[in-house]
Amino acid sequence: RRSSRDCCCSHDCIAMVEPAGYTIRYLRTVGLQVVDASVSACARALTSECSPVESGAADGASSRPAVEVDVENFGRAFGEAYASALTKFDSLDAYFSSGGAVPSIATMLMEEIQQDKDFAPFLVSPRHVLESEALLKRAVGRANAAWRKAGGMPERARPSGHSKGENFLPWPSIDAYPEWVVGQIENYANAEPFERASARTALEHALLEKPLCAATIKYDGTCFGKMHDGNLAGRKQLLGTDCEEYQKTSTASASSCDVAALRRRLCDIMGVEVGAVCVWGELMCNPAFYSYKARGLYSKWLCFGVVVALPGSCGDESEVAATGLGAGDVGRLALRLSEQGLAHSISGSQVRLCLCPALHKLLQEVACCEVVDLHFPGLTHAEAVAHGAAGLRSGENEGLVLVFARANGQASVRKWKNSGEGGTVCKKHAQLLNKCLGWCKDLVSQGRLDERIVEMVETMLSVAEAATSVEKKGNAALR
Repeated sequence: RRSSRDCCCSHDCIAMVEPAGYTIRYLRTVGLQVVDASVSACARALTSECSPVESGAADGASSRPAVEVDVENFGRAFGEAYASALTKFDSLDAYFSSGGAVPSIATMLMEEIQQDKDFAPFLVSPRHVLESEALLKRAVGRANAAWRKAGGMPERARPSGHSKGENFLPWPSIDAYPEWVVGQIENYANAEPFERASARTALEHALLEKPLCAATIKYDGTCFGKMHDGNLAGRKQLLGTDCEEYQKTSTASASSCDVAALRRRLCDIMGVEVGAVCVWGELMCNPAFYSYKARGLYSKWLCFGVVVALPGSCGDESEVAATGLGAGDVGRLALRLSEQGLAHSISGSQVRLCLCPALHKLLQEVACCEVVDLHFPGLTHAEAVAHGAAGLRSGENEGLVLVFARANGQASVRKWKNSGEGGTVCKKHAQLLNKCLGWCKDLVSQGRLDERIVEMVETMLSVAEAATSVEKKGNAALR
């Protein structure tokens, strides 16, 4: 059924316009045949069907530059989305061992990929949806074949660590920091004349004057949690109390964490008997990434946040009335948390406690967790960007996570990655920042913006455009 126009993005291979570095190697390791193709061949194959798609304005701005959906972008974006989806669940081997079928596992991964905001522009095309489904089935099928060849056999009983149900207190996905910064500046640039003075004051206060709640290293492991009843959790699924391994990595580092003690302290702080509590952190499952094993980080669990179910609920975000709490009650809970210096956000029946000095202390002293280090204490957005950019350009770490208070007092969390992470996303951020830089320079020339914001955007653009190289291979040999 293949035609000449299918040759660059068939079910049998992904063809890339240019060598895509880690992405090509990664796709090959999961069983996908990837070949390099000439620009002209790939262009002829897809230009008739793939038109530019808006970059997904986080704040609804149609003026943002589009990110071209070509075959190179699709191949890279699929590899990134697939790799990300794999980190949300246990290893595929665990699912095969429990009798999971290839089609059902591929469907599970496809549902996760469909929620990936960075891959969403590619799913506008029905053809790319079909390609993604076919590539997933092929990748999972080859992984299953490799598992069987290595002696894997399905078991009647589910092995220790396999899913015990859906995780009802997940740690939310984190949006990109560059898009947030551009959105704040764009709001001011598009303000009505009568709003400009207040909009400028708000922008410059937010970026140049108000200190961050926290800044931490963003590690490249997998999101892993522990509940107050001892249950362990992946981002999507509960794993049970007897899970000894997750993502082919020991979970022993979570054994000393006393989430029950933390829950009791939070009940005192909030003045109510809260529901379930889950401590979240990064399980360092990739020893070869960023020299984690050499740095002594492999298999550690580095905690960064907590999710709390409000009284009377099981923690489902859709539950609001079920908590029995009115708006005034929720407001009082928020006030008590703020009085304790705890950065937080409340959504539905859940409270998310974000990393800040107060939570860092609770996690260390009450829950006895190992916690990610705090960086740039007391610095503003602009100052943190200036201090953190060099490490991102050099590829020292995957990125930074920034926690800051919004105007309403609740906390936001954003991630800022180096350019070696996510080629298509990096390209989009470079486009957004380039356009934003033009706005900022125009505003400065008119005397309507502090030039330090121009410097901040220029620094962020230098990170997005840097030729940062990230080596990601050899995990198996180092485990």
